[in-house]
Amino acid sequence: MSSSTQELSYSFCPLNDHFIYQSLPDRLRMLAKEDPNREAFVFYSMDHTRNVLTRQEVLEQTTHLAKRLVHLGLEKGNTVAFLMKNSLQMLICNMAVVMAGGIPFFLSSTIKDGRDLIATLRHMEGSFLFIDASDGDENWELVNRIWPSGENSSGETPSLKSVIINGRADECCKRRISLESLIKLQLSGTKELPVVLPEDTLVYFCTSGSTGQPKVVTITHYSLFNWTKQANKGFGITSQSRFFNDRSFSWIFGYPRTYVTDGATRICVDPRISVSGNHVEFLCDVIERENCDVIFLPGYLTADLKSRLYLKHKFQSVTTQIWGGERLSKQNIAGLKSLFSMRICSFYGTTEAGGVSLFVSNDINEYEDGIIGKPLHGVEMKIIDSLGNTLPAGQSGEICTRITWRFDGYHKMPDMFTAVVDNQGWFHTSDFGHMRKDGNFIVEGRLKEVISSGGYDFFPWSIENVLKNMPNAAHVIAVGVPDQRLGQVVCACVVPKVDHVIMDVDIQKFCDDEFSEHASVIGVSNKPQYHMVLENLPLTSTGKIDRRTVAKLAMAKLGL
Repeated sequence: MSSSTQELSYSFCPLNDHFIYQSLPDRLRMLAKEDPNREAFVFYSMDHTRNVLTRQEVLEQTTHLAKRLVHLGLEKGNTVAFLMKNSLQMLICNMAVVMAGGIPFFLSSTIKDGRDLIATLRHMEGSFLFIDASDGDENWELVNRIWPSGENSSGETPSLKSVIINGRADECCKRRISLESLIKLQLSGTKELPVVLPEDTLVYFCTSGSTGQPKVVTITHYSLFNWTKQANKGFGITSQSRFFNDRSFSWIFGYPRTYVTDGATRICVDPRISVSGNHVEFLCDVIERENCDVIFLPGYLTADLKSRLYLKHKFQSVTTQIWGGERLSKQNIAGLKSLFSMRICSFYGTTEAGGVSLFVSNDINEYEDGIIGKPLHGVEMKIIDSLGNTLPAGQSGEICTRITWRFDGYHKMPDMFTAVVDNQGWFHTSDFGHMRKDGNFIVEGRLKEVISSGGYDFFPWSIENVLKNMPNAAHVIAVGVPDQRLGQVVCACVVPKVDHVIMDVDIQKFCDDEFSEHASVIGVSNKPQYHMVLENLPLTSTGKIDRRTVAKLAMAKLGL
């Protein structure tokens, strides 16, 4: 039986606004000219020290470093890797690369010997690497692998022109330079900066790929600014806002989008402070002290606050609370009813599509598990079946979206782009859900096999590629199991080889030796927190690993 158009799972919101057609350098200059002394970024470091940059300082420091990068040999279109902790220094370095015409991409250290990072550097053909490194730490050893001190050694990534170290300089290798020395470098004459255009590539975001090959999402200036503009409008973020967001600058939701788009002051902390769960009252103090009107709180902070409702008075300046990047249950959120009397926003987006939809309500009781609301201005959404047909409202299928500012493709992976963007321009999200009769969309789960921890996504392969090196392991599988704070954590499951014995403690020791306890950049690690030995590997009827059954076995054994 055919359905009328009105009954189909399709919705759109017309765009009644002008586009932003500028580049990041254009926006930095414009904002500094409008209000040079206004605070642009307020950052609290691990020792709770408050650091501030005004609009004028952001422009001056970015321009200063950009000219030195051009002098160092950075050319327009060069790719530049970052392995730096979240800080204002990292922020300036990132924006300076863009102003100098380079394209940043971000690394995150999870394996101690850094082999995953080296593979990404090779794939991206990185020309420069910014890295936090000091004598004796893991990153210093990584630098020695990537670019040995001897001048005749090409290292493991020969495309690199220079390694810029935030820490100790190395006089043994001319192509290693300290960030401090670079900033102090005196230039003769004037250095011309390249013209950066709105449709140039602004940044690459490296996301895990289900095949084991990282997906590198290409984001233009035009794309980032225009979806951010519509999301900000939905959140109520303006040039006068003070926006609390603990996410890393290296993640798309943590990238300094709200500042460069609308000039909102960004209040942020080292993400390790919030992920640890040991500084909840301090974070609330920051929100109160900085008079934040819009706050983004990940699921783990939401969980932390459920037992600290006495901190309600810290949120008197807050008008809007945002959730996004993870599926939070109504049961968890309802416990905060007395704390959050403000407007709540449940936001949905992807790295590729940017902002897609938003649910807004002044009543927390209207929240439903997985609700992501209606399309932002300029966005179309629909639900399709496995054949690509649009389903009737209420039926579940894949969520698709069509937007003018979607991503510009996957770097070096044209076939992967055509696999997710069809010939009518619809982006297939791999998220599973339905559209209610009232037009609100609901996310029910993921079609892709991803472990979501603390709002960050890890594909099982990235963990299994390490686990498979465990002695006497015949098969390995990594699954996500529930965690009250982080949403999910990793459970490593191992099937021993025939006539060999592996104990849970053996898996734990292997993971302790191979995985970093805390990811150095985002604060969330993919290190397995639980360990389980399996007698055999459950398979589906088609012979594939039955991950759902493995996850159920793990949860049953762990009592989760």
